[in-house]
Amino acid sequence: MRAIVYFGLLISSVSCTALENKQSESKIDTVLIKAPSVSEERELPSKKPIATFSVPIDDGMGNANNWKFGVNIYETSKTFEYKVHIQYKEIRATEMITIPNFGIDPVVTIKPGKSSLDCIIGFNDSNGLFKEYIQVNVKNEQLKFKKINSYAVRAYQRKLN
Repeated sequence: MRAIVYFGLLISSVSCTALENKQSESKIDTVLIKAPSVSEERELPSKKPIATFSVPIDDGMGNANNWKFGVNIYETSKTFEYKVHIQYKEIRATEMITIPNFGIDPVVTIKPGKSSLDCIIGFNDSNGLFKEYIQVNVKNEQLKFKKINSYAVRAYQRKLN
């Protein structure tokens, strides 16, 4: 009779130990990766433009009017929003753009386009590559502000085995 009781205790202790080992193994295999976060609010937005593009426009009078095609980008109080000031001759416009949150501080730049009255507003992704986002140009004496690419950031989970 004692042998049966000892055998029962041995079986239950081995099964409990195996269950504990199985639970601790799953904890070792589970990896939690927390993406770095950037504050949604900017404490001190710069009053100076963070990116500029400017091309003088000939007015036929030795540039007496000081005409230009210019694009200036300014920070706002929100980290991923920027104000864009555009000028062509005497035409002025203001637009707002939102940069996707890649988990890093955004770097917004302006690159020249295909013609002298054309530029591309973009940003650097998490790998430092320039991503074209907005095209600003002049066609038929009119300012054009066109979104040329869309970007999205998605978060997902995958259980590691």
